Amino acid sequence: MKIATLVKTGDGPLWIIPHVLAARESGDQVVVLLPAPDHIDSRVARELTALGIEVVESPAPRRGASPAAQLVGILRLRARLRELGVDIVHYHLYASALAVRLATLGTRITRVYMVAGPLYLDNTLIRRAERVLCRLDHLLIASSADIRRRYAALGLPAHRMRTLSYGVDLERFSPADDERRRAARAELGLGEDEFVAVCVAYFYPPKRLVHPGQGVKGHEVLLAAWARFAERGGRGTLILLGGGYGEAGESYREQVRAWAARLPGADRVRWVDSVTDVRPFYAAADVNVVSSWSESYGAGGEASACGVPSVATAAGGLPELVDEETGWLVGLGDAVAMAAALQEAAAGRRTPAARRRGEAARLRAEKLLDRRALSHDVVAALHHAARVRHTPRRGLHRASSPSSPKPSAVQPSSSLPVGPSARRSGPDRPGAGALVGRVRLAPLAALPGRALRAAFRTYLLRTDPVGYARSIGVRLGVDCRLIEVTAATFGTEPYLIRLGDRVAIAGGVRFVTHDGAVTRMRRQHPDIDVVAPIRVGNDTAIGLNAIIMPGVTIGSDVVIAAGSVVMRDVPARSLVAGAPARVVTDVEQWERRMLARSVGTGAMSPQRKREVFLDRFAAELAADPSDIVSTANIVSTAN
Repeated sequence: MKIATLVKTGDGPLWIIPHVLAARESGDQVVVLLPAPDHIDSRVARELTALGIEVVESPAPRRGASPAAQLVGILRLRARLRELGVDIVHYHLYASALAVRLATLGTRITRVYMVAGPLYLDNTLIRRAERVLCRLDHLLIASSADIRRRYAALGLPAHRMRTLSYGVDLERFSPADDERRRAARAELGLGEDEFVAVCVAYFYPPKRLVHPGQGVKGHEVLLAAWARFAERGGRGTLILLGGGYGEAGESYREQVRAWAARLPGADRVRWVDSVTDVRPFYAAADVNVVSSWSESYGAGGEASACGVPSVATAAGGLPELVDEETGWLVGLGDAVAMAAALQEAAAGRRTPAARRRGEAARLRAEKLLDRRALSHDVVAALHHAARVRHTPRRGLHRASSPSSPKPSAVQPSSSLPVGPSARRSGPDRPGAGALVGRVRLAPLAALPGRALRAAFRTYLLRTDPVGYARSIGVRLGVDCRLIEVTAATFGTEPYLIRLGDRVAIAGGVRFVTHDGAVTRMRRQHPDIDVVAPIRVGNDTAIGLNAIIMPGVTIGSDVVIAAGSVVMRDVPARSLVAGAPARVVTDVEQWERRMLARSVGTGAMSPQRKREVFLDRFAAELAADPSDIVSTANIVSTAN
């Protein structure tokens, strides 16, 4: 067979390499598709090329491309896969899944999606889309039991799923003896008796659609926990190992670093850029910390293989690795509990209990994360998916004539899930085959159209919010700016909403075109429904978390303050605020105040803005908060 592996980036996913090598060892032809220029200039491409693996350019659509460009990318990907003569596409990461599913519809290519992490499933709209789209995968490989449970909740049948993690190289990542530990600490400039906590994670900037305002790796939570640990007398060093992911990640990392510099214990935090070998840091560490909001196993896997216990949030698959035997499990975002766990880890380091935790972590890794065995299991699952996919179903055949041979039954492998081809109608179920043909084909035939619409809207929501709004029926003028739009923004009747030109909508805004309270009256009045359109004029800005109620008309040149609940019409050139919203001032006065307060950085880059802001507000940031409160009280008393 010829197996193509497709990912959206060459920056990071080295975990695909063991699968590719295992497929080659099994006698398959293999090819890897990466986007340009990553197919030439990336660490993944260089390592694959050195191993003799063919790497070609993936024409899959890029994030941020227009809908037309995305469609062209999908068609080009379809042509590329056919040109390569691929039998199976093994794809990772959600953007790749969307592209491959659509590009291979109607082909004989077997689709296998390996889910690296559950982050995208934290978004309500994407979960709804996945309820339909996941049925386009001939096999879904969940990298943790948590991911499998999530897809089971979406209705994906058990025989269409396997649970196989990406695993860890257990020979490369192994517990350090005392000599290696001392050498690692000396190399890193750490004291031999010093408490050392390490967090290995890129800085990913906050995402618009999931956990808005929070970096997914939870660095802010960890730093708040470390500050609390330091305030309560904790002593040691926290190593944050990992740079920013891309330019946006670097900018976000610098913002977090500037914020953290003012926290207690900041002088005991080391900020280390990404390295090619993290093992010396695990060798030096007393404890590993995984503070993520969403995760499969993350760095907890490598730390466990190295015999290092972890303090981890109960995110995704982490509870499968970390429990009271192998470390400390805390709630999502719970800096207080994390600080307490760090205090316990610091107090108990180098004790028999600490050694038992480390040994238990290693045993857990050996049980769940043996990369060599898992890679061959993944390849076996790919082969099985292709066999099942191309084995004719009994219910879809015409009844055989007495003279024709009966189709042979397919015997399922005992070690692999039983697929549809192994289900027999049996002689005690006359007509079962015809029933299957009638009942099951109708939803399958309708699936591509539904899937295309759902996928298209999901793409638009991620890449083109204005295009998404138009696709669900909202009428928009030109140059509108929509920030952090979700499936809930425009409510259940988006076709009753009209926005003028140059309308700006901040995150969390809700347009409500019907009054849901009247449902309590439906017992006596079953037909009652209170619905009215919403109209917004030109050059209007609607602030964070504002709610626009049914029947409201908002004039042009209006500012709606954050958190406002707009229940009545708003006159042109006014600023409204409050719940219910009322006119506070006119736009001319507001504009004069804004111009007087402007710092003149609107056209600057984020990095330049940061420099200007830190310089301009240095005194305010350095001031003791108690002094600020005291000053405010004096002013209040004087007035």
